[in-house]
Amino acid sequence: MDSTQVKRIGLLQDFSDEDVTALLSCAGHRAFKKDEEVLEQGQRNASLFLVQDGLLHVRRRVKSREILLGRLEPGNFFGEITLFNPGPTTAAIRGVSNGDLLILRRDQFDDFLSLRPHAGLQMVSRILAEMAKRLRQTDERLVDTLVWGGLVKGKE
Repeated sequence: MDSTQVKRIGLLQDFSDEDVTALLSCAGHRAFKKDEEVLEQGQRNASLFLVQDGLLHVRRRVKSREILLGRLEPGNFFGEITLFNPGPTTAAIRGVSNGDLLILRRDQFDDFLSLRPHAGLQMVSRILAEMAKRLRQTDERLVDTLVWGGLVKGKE
């Protein structure tokens, strides 16, 4: 795997070749297939997944319904919540196409931070920025659901 391909991942776009080499020495790799469930909702996890190739859907099961929360394309990542707060996953991740992931377990992430602290700080900063963006979107969806859902119920 060459550094140009790895740098397509948004978190890693400004990494030097040395940073990429250090990351790859710490990370694992996993291929996934179309319709394969990469992570089950509620599964215990403490890893960050970086999408190199392919398309995935993020879904959440609530009672008997399954809700599509988002799409993950090359350059995206998932697993950041359980990387910092190990526990059950909050959603299921399923392959929409075949693809490849880089995987950093928490201990591997810590190893990378020790090897390349500046690159590690860049990565953590980008993870936090994306988490804040996702939280803001979730807040907006919640408010829309409460306001518009409440208006519809009030008319019945």
